[in-house]
Amino acid sequence: MNETLILLLSEAPDGPVRWAFLSEGRVTLADMATDESGLEAVAERAAAAKLIAAVLPGECVAMRALPAPPKGQGQFRAAVGYLLEDELAENLDHVHVASMRHPSGAGVALAVKKPVLEGWLEALSETGISPDVVTADFALLPMTPGRAVFVETADRVIGAVGLSGFAMDRPLADELVSSLIDDENISDIVVYGGSAIDAGGRQGVSVERRAALFDEALFRTYAAGLQSAPNLRQGPYRKRRDWRAAAGPWRRVAVLAAASLAALTLSTVAATMRDLRTADRLEEETRALHEAAFPDAAGADPRAHARQILAAGGGRPLFLALTNNLADSVEENGGVEIDRIRYNASRGDYSVNLRFRDISQFEALKRALASRGLNAAEAGGVVRTGGAYRGELRVSFS
Repeated sequence: MNETLILLLSEAPDGPVRWAFLSEGRVTLADMATDESGLEAVAERAAAAKLIAAVLPGECVAMRALPAPPKGQGQFRAAVGYLLEDELAENLDHVHVASMRHPSGAGVALAVKKPVLEGWLEALSETGISPDVVTADFALLPMTPGRAVFVETADRVIGAVGLSGFAMDRPLADELVSSLIDDENISDIVVYGGSAIDAGGRQGVSVERRAALFDEALFRTYAAGLQSAPNLRQGPYRKRRDWRAAAGPWRRVAVLAAASLAALTLSTVAATMRDLRTADRLEEETRALHEAAFPDAAGADPRAHARQILAAGGGRPLFLALTNNLADSVEENGGVEIDRIRYNASRGDYSVNLRFRDISQFEALKRALASRGLNAAEAGGVVRTGGAYRGELRVSFS
C-alpha cells in the first residue's frame, strides 16, 4: 500500500501512542493506543506501508546546528558529538548522535539517550513494527535560517527556530522563546494556535498566525517534514532490510520446501524430533504456498520444483547465491533503497528498481556487486524524482 504510518510516541513505551496512516497527503486511518502493545492491531497494515516514522517528543531529544561543518563525515560527527556532550552534560557513550547536512549548507545533529531509543525500538519490534525513521517532533517543522515556527498547545510549545529545535512545557517554554528569537536573528515568525508568542515589539519582525495544529492537520504537517528531518536510525541503529524476503514466492517456497524436507528427514530420528506434526504442518504450508505462487505447477511436488528452480543456470543453486550476494551488497550501501525486485528464472537474473540520494551511492552498489562476481547492468537511465534518484539494474552472475 502507498501509505505512510506516523507514530507519535510518548517518552516511554508504557505511555500512549497516537498514530495515523496517510496516503497522498490525507489521513486514511487514525487512532490512539494506550501503550505500545495496542499497536499490534495495525502491525499487518504497517508491514505494507511504504514508510513508517516514529516521532519522539522533543523533550527527550537535543538538537544542535553547525553553520560551517567539516567536509568529512567522520569529522562532522565528531564535532557535533563534542558540542552535544557539553550541552547535555552526558558522556557520549550513553548518547546516540545522528547528523545530516541541511540544504543551507549547515550541519544538523540530533542526540538522544541510548536507553530511550533502544527501549522504543525494542517495544515496537515486539508489536511487529519496525520504523524506517525515528526523529523528534520539532525536527518535522520547517527549518530555515532567519525563520521561526511554533506550535502552541495549552500546556506545551514545539518550536523550530532557525536550524535549532525544542519542545517544552509551559510556562517555561514561553520564557525560552524570547531568548531564542534574539539569538537566531529571526525576522519571520509563524505561530500555529495560541497567542502568547509574539515579536516582543522588535522592529522588522513579522508574525503570521495560523490555525492550531490538531489531529489530521498535525499529521499532515509532520508527513511533509519527513523528507528533510534528521533520522536517528543511523550507525548501529540503522534499519537493516532483509531483501531475501523481498524476493517473493521464489524465496518463500524454497525455504519452506527445504524446511519441510529437513523435517521429514529428521523425523526418522525420534530423539531429535519434537513430533511428526511439525513436519506435517510444514508440508501442508509448503503445498498451499507453492500452489498460490506457481499455479501452472499446481499438484507438482514442491521440493522437486524448488530444486529445479534453484538449479537453473548450469546446475548450481544460482537463485540463492544471487539473492544472498545482492542482499549483502545492498546492506553495505545503506543509502540505496530497493523499490521493487523481480527474479527471472529463465534468464537467471534480477531486475532491481532502486532509489538513492546521490549517484555515488548507486556506483558504490555496482562496485560491491562486481566485487562478488556479479554483473550489474543498467536497464535504462538514472532519473531524478523530487529529492532522490531512481535507476534500475539487471543483476546476474558474470
